[in-house]
Amino acid sequence: MPEFVRALKRSMSGDDVLLAKQRLVTLGYLYAATKRTFGSDTLKSVKAFQLANGLEVDGIIGPLTWSALFSENEEKPTIEAVIIPERFSPEARQAIGIALAQVSDIRREICLDALQFAVEAESNPESMLAFYIRGGNMYNKDLSLNVMTSAKLKSYFRREEYQPYFDGGRKELIEETAMRSMYQLPGCDCSGLIVGLVRKHGIYDAGFDANANTLGGSHTIKTTNPQAGDWACKSGHIGLYVGGGYEVEAAGGAYGIQLSKNRRIFNLLTRKVQRFSTWEYYGDPKRY
Repeated sequence: MPEFVRALKRSMSGDDVLLAKQRLVTLGYLYAATKRTFGSDTLKSVKAFQLANGLEVDGIIGPLTWSALFSENEEKPTIEAVIIPERFSPEARQAIGIALAQVSDIRREICLDALQFAVEAESNPESMLAFYIRGGNMYNKDLSLNVMTSAKLKSYFRREEYQPYFDGGRKELIEETAMRSMYQLPGCDCSGLIVGLVRKHGIYDAGFDANANTLGGSHTIKTTNPQAGDWACKSGHIGLYVGGGYEVEAAGGAYGIQLSKNRRIFNLLTRKVQRFSTWEYYGDPKRY
């Protein structure tokens, strides 16, 4: 264990601060450690660590917090065995489980809701569990799930302006998947996933709606240390950060809704993993 030299608190800097931050990254409490300064993101992660380990939650790395932080017997809090779907890879289940153990109940509920619709590239999924449907919200205004019935799909495919989102074999893929599921699977687009979730969980009222750029630009505060439940944003696209470096996103007609890391996404038409451009920033939602 590194020697404890001084109590560390916000606005302090030094090699010992960087060492503590790197340990917090290793344990899954901090997203990244590149600077020697104890900032607001570090404060948030220290408090999360203290809460999870039964310590006084003051945000100061004193001797007790330092000892717990660098203890070789540190047990990572995890709920993955109970609540993280088993179809995901062990790496994803552990990382997301640790992250969800550290956030508020509402963040955890929103993430778990999103995860039920997602497949993971690393698991070589046989089919999607939810469709990418341009203009669709995951939960309707009456808070019912937006299930893609045969009638809804036919109406969607008739809209000429949506054709670029389901051409090249994607229409046939969606139709075949829907038929096999007895038309029980839901669908939405990227902003519709977020809109549906905040409707369902009472963050906004049931009539709330917004596109990806408005969600990220007007309804979040940018953060460099995302927590599970924050939003991953780029121009024209949005996803839900669920912790451990993973996001749930409605990725497109050939992908459906996926759990991605480093934006590696499985194409169900080609049966190959594709790499997409990185997120531009993470946003901490203003309402939760």
